[in-house]
Amino acid sequence: MDGDSAVGGRPPTPPEKRRWSGSLHSAGAPFREPDQRLDRLFRPKSVAVVGASPKGGYGLRILRNMRGVGFEGRLYVVNPGRTEVGGVRAYPSLSDLPEAPDAVAAAIPAAGVPALAAEAVRVGAGSMVVYGAGFAERDDAGRALQAELVAAADGRLPLIGPNCLGTVSYRGRAALWGIEMPYVHAGADGTVALAAQSGNMALTTMLSGRLPAVAYAVSAGNQAVLDLADCLEYFLTDPGVRVVCLVMEGLADLARFRVLAERAAERDVAVIVLKVGRSAGGEAATVAHTGTLAGRDASYDALFRQTGVYRVDDLDEMVALCSLLAVPNRPRGAAIGFFASSGGECGLTADVADAAGVRLADLDAAAESALAAAVPPYQRPRNPMDLGASAWGDRDAYYAAARAMGECPAVDVVAFSGDAPTHSDPLDEFGWPEMMGGAGDAAAELDVPVVLLTMTTDVTPELGELARRNGVVLLAGARPALRAIALAGRPRPSVRAEEADPTDSATRRSAAELLAGRTGALTETESKRLLALYGVASPDGEVASDADSAVAVADRLGYPVVGKLHVPGVAHKSDIGGVEIGLADAAAVRAAFHRIMRRAAAALDGLDTGGGVRPGVLVERMAGPGVELIVGGRNDAAGSLVVLGAGGVLTELLDDAAGLLWPFGRDDVHAALSRLRVNALLGGHRGSQPADVEALADAALRVGRLLSDHPEITEIDVNPLLCRPKGEGCLALDALVVADPARKGGAS
Repeated sequence: MDGDSAVGGRPPTPPEKRRWSGSLHSAGAPFREPDQRLDRLFRPKSVAVVGASPKGGYGLRILRNMRGVGFEGRLYVVNPGRTEVGGVRAYPSLSDLPEAPDAVAAAIPAAGVPALAAEAVRVGAGSMVVYGAGFAERDDAGRALQAELVAAADGRLPLIGPNCLGTVSYRGRAALWGIEMPYVHAGADGTVALAAQSGNMALTTMLSGRLPAVAYAVSAGNQAVLDLADCLEYFLTDPGVRVVCLVMEGLADLARFRVLAERAAERDVAVIVLKVGRSAGGEAATVAHTGTLAGRDASYDALFRQTGVYRVDDLDEMVALCSLLAVPNRPRGAAIGFFASSGGECGLTADVADAAGVRLADLDAAAESALAAAVPPYQRPRNPMDLGASAWGDRDAYYAAARAMGECPAVDVVAFSGDAPTHSDPLDEFGWPEMMGGAGDAAAELDVPVVLLTMTTDVTPELGELARRNGVVLLAGARPALRAIALAGRPRPSVRAEEADPTDSATRRSAAELLAGRTGALTETESKRLLALYGVASPDGEVASDADSAVAVADRLGYPVVGKLHVPGVAHKSDIGGVEIGLADAAAVRAAFHRIMRRAAAALDGLDTGGGVRPGVLVERMAGPGVELIVGGRNDAAGSLVVLGAGGVLTELLDDAAGLLWPFGRDDVHAALSRLRVNALLGGHRGSQPADVEALADAALRVGRLLSDHPEITEIDVNPLLCRPKGEGCLALDALVVADPARKGGAS
């Protein structure tokens, strides 16, 4: 057992099955201050290690780790076959201890853990860590054993694990950690808290020589009782924590996490998430286009963006971003002033910066003048600035360059490069103390961070220590370093969603009546009627059952018109030739009607829909110019997700979409649009009129409200939604709503 929970395996345990009465927040309820019952886990005064043996294993290692971090409380061993282990007195059972321990380390085989948890509850123990594997990560028998463990905890015992490596509280000098671990953080005033489902990834991060001082580290394992959100909630009670890093496969309760992430933002605590499993496909087959665009990861991405959570792609990025956000002077934005004693490093950094979304700041006259005074006359001041090889090891040159760039108002981060790989020691023979000292002197006088950006991730530990001593942030590897700067400099959203006016009762009732008993895809006219109730307009139109009726409808509407197949169960009419546009007169309408019906008969087995609805053609007034988008969404366990993107028949091909998790506000919609390639068309491209973006934002908000009000809606597609010129609003040219009455009353 290595403490890892199986990636892609068991989903997070639903909150109703975790049943810890000490849960500090209920989804949807206002945030309140935690009662800090987890202090007994993270700041224990007494710890009992059950199963410790002189033969080795987790129990003996925990005793050593407790001493290694300087635990000053009372330490007990529970082992009925021993009188002492590792110099610690042993007792036959928890009940025989002289006190109820604050924390219990269960270093015993899985089969005995539920009974131990029940005993811990009886004696009044404050918390427990369960290390053993063989629970829900393994098989049906393991899932039954984990359910027995949860029942034994009885909602009264905060419990980490099972299948984990444990917890480390450097702040409380308590290491309930089952294998080797670093002790160096115990002597520091840590500002970083770490929690991961994967034990190995938690340990790897802790072991990094580039990570700032750690206050807490948790390997959460199966999260049978306590999960990552519980850890985050506790970390937010410690005013010394500035950065929280989370490594997760998934969350059981996104709504609760959202409240916590918003609280973290209010306290200026940065939350960094590395979520694995983002490449997995959708959870189930979908009918609507938005189902394809909104894979299982889209809700997480929307949640993180809307709450200001920083999402990273790997551990290198996480460590780099953590290092950058843990310093007192965080980046103001993502524009850098860069210098080096190498033209090649300047060129490479400029290339990678552009790809990472980092700008090279425009230097003002004062910065250029100060740089000119610090370099030889033949060196022209610029950004990036090549100081020349003669500046290597020159304290004054590095001070002057860092100071000049850091005082430029356009510079958000000062960065300089240099590499000291594994075999570079001793650094004091290569000019490093002088350069780092000069940059550090400047850092002490500036209100922006000064960063040493290495070209590779191969860095000697001595360089990290030298950077720390001088107040310089070490970011190893050009790509992860610049990606971290881009993330740190990203504008933070207003994390509290705008309070949307609730839907009036008449509208909700009418929509519920239209959806009552419906299963599967509604017809286009039914879908548009539902959207119209929520204020999303469509072109005028009517269904015709024969060619003469189609012509009569077109005459009433006025030409040109559009003809579309209208039959239950056909989600994408254009795929079978069921759409004809630009019909300019009666003859064109008549001919189009017959063509549509022939194609449909060939594709749909003679148009036998089996639904008792006579097939026909929906004739609509053809809309004018505008930008075609898709606005849709879905309801699932994560909540109500709205997707915006490029619309029309190329929706999936272009894959230009952004998600928003309800509730969201108008600013969130505009932020989502800004990330789309199609956004360039909305502003007026090559002389075209600017589109009615406010009407588009309004449509997105109305779709979000519709989804939230009616959880029985599984998917919505408004594709295309025509965003017309400014002041003319939007029209739903096509619409599809998919319903499942079994979901009524579910998550939304």
